[in-house]
Amino acid sequence: MINLYDDQIELIEQIRGELRKGNRAVLAVASTGFGKTVASAYMAKEAAAKGKRVWFLCHLKNLLMQTSKAFWSLHIEHGLIASGRRNSPLPVQVGTIGTAVRRLDDLQAPDLLIVDEAHLAMAATWVRVIDWAKANGSIIVGNSATPERLDGKGLGYLFDSMTEARPMRWLIDQGRLSDYVIYGTAEPLDTSGLRTRAGDFATDQAEELMNKPKLIGDAASHWKRYARGLRTIAYCVTIKHSKATAAQFNAAGIPAIHVDGETPEAELKEAIQGFADGRYMVMCNVQLMTTGFDLSAQVNRDVPIEACIIMRPTKSVALYMQMVGRALRRKPRPAVILDHAGSLQRHGLPDDERDWSLEGRKKGSRRSSDDEPDVNVTQCKQCYAIFRTGPDSCPMCGAVVEVKAQRDVEVADGELIKVDVEAFRKQQRMEQGKAKGLRDLVGLGLRRGMKNPAAWAINVYCAREGRKPGPADWANARRIQAELTSGATL
Repeated sequence: MINLYDDQIELIEQIRGELRKGNRAVLAVASTGFGKTVASAYMAKEAAAKGKRVWFLCHLKNLLMQTSKAFWSLHIEHGLIASGRRNSPLPVQVGTIGTAVRRLDDLQAPDLLIVDEAHLAMAATWVRVIDWAKANGSIIVGNSATPERLDGKGLGYLFDSMTEARPMRWLIDQGRLSDYVIYGTAEPLDTSGLRTRAGDFATDQAEELMNKPKLIGDAASHWKRYARGLRTIAYCVTIKHSKATAAQFNAAGIPAIHVDGETPEAELKEAIQGFADGRYMVMCNVQLMTTGFDLSAQVNRDVPIEACIIMRPTKSVALYMQMVGRALRRKPRPAVILDHAGSLQRHGLPDDERDWSLEGRKKGSRRSSDDEPDVNVTQCKQCYAIFRTGPDSCPMCGAVVEVKAQRDVEVADGELIKVDVEAFRKQQRMEQGKAKGLRDLVGLGLRRGMKNPAAWAINVYCAREGRKPGPADWANARRIQAELTSGATL
């Protein structure tokens, strides 16, 4: 028997509701810590009990093994669609997309295909498998915490509808995730000189920027000040940068180690074991401790990440959420997030409610800009509170906000300043409360850079009146958005 939380049952019922409407491919959005694998295992077990065939596909071998281990722990017998494994007749299969796409001619399509990390599913191999499954009558359920791609492509080609679980803040309040404190930099990181490749900052330039000790201070000294004794993951730009960071920590008397996707299996196992045992306090990595990588599963015991250091600037809200998400797993104390890369200014607080959509981003939209942050925030130079841009004075101390037409930053050793999260949220609530009418709400949504301000605004507006929006409400909200974006003053 698989025991689920009420909100996990709620999401499964929402998926079933979408299927009853006739939607054959449903994207389920649930944040880090929700328990997407457990909910998927429940759906797989229920379907198999009814004589249905189920596949759970992921994109990495290590995720395959973690998922398989989770399924066995829940007493779900299954085969593996994986390199070096023969095809199995069992009704439940856990596999990798790379092997599945090569074996389509030899396999019978599942009745239910569960797609892990579904925001990656617009890749050619995923599209081929999903199209094949749809053509053979499969129901598709996608899992994602962050259904947004760097290239701006929407997932509407693959999925008919989307449904969302309870938000991250709710999970934190319920004790399913730990709360957090963030220390931002007194001077935001200037990434305006970095080129963009494949939708994100060019790694060679980002490495050159971040691999200078004086860029945003001494990461080791800040760790000693704010996260001493806490098991910490450091996210770096490149292998060279990660190794240099580990060396810097070790030179400062902090036991640290570097790992990456190419680290030999024996070395990786030793590193993770040492991290779990406390022989290493900081694990510097490149593209390893992000998408679905479960440290605890590697050593068969709980290894809570207590802090993270973000030393990799990124345009990807998905990558940002994956980085901070590792530190938000449940534990007795708040996670400590040390942001050396300007992630807060670009992407907002980890538990901000985000406006997801299957439509993707239009070319030329503000969120696709190379150098304008996704989240428009201001930091007080007096008390270092961070709040949404708009007020001409700090909501915490009343200091006048300095407005600069152009930012020309000379970066030197920096101080990490504790972000007043409550002040940040308070400012958001104040702005929303001051927006009295629908037009004000749409304008606020536009200033905040939402992908669909009209949808957010009409939902807030109608919720105030205790009702659901109707067709006329939606049309009115879209009309106002069109007027405001055509050049009218917000």
